[in-house]
Amino acid sequence: MSDFAETLTEVKTDIMHASISLENETKERNQKEDAARMLKARRAIEQHLEEKRLHQDISNGWDD
Repeated sequence: MSDFAETLTEVKTDIMHASISLENETKERNQKEDAARMLKARRAIEQHLEEKRLHQDISNGWDD
């Protein structure tokens, strides 16, 4: 019975480690996806502001 208990404990430990590893990988993937979305949003905002400045400059008589 002792061997069975040891084996069961090892299996439970392996499952726990695998679960933690999977959770960490999921968090890392989500962080990367969030960072990519933030970068895309920041670029869109910067582009919008640049276009807004250009339109303002054109309306002020400067059209480089």
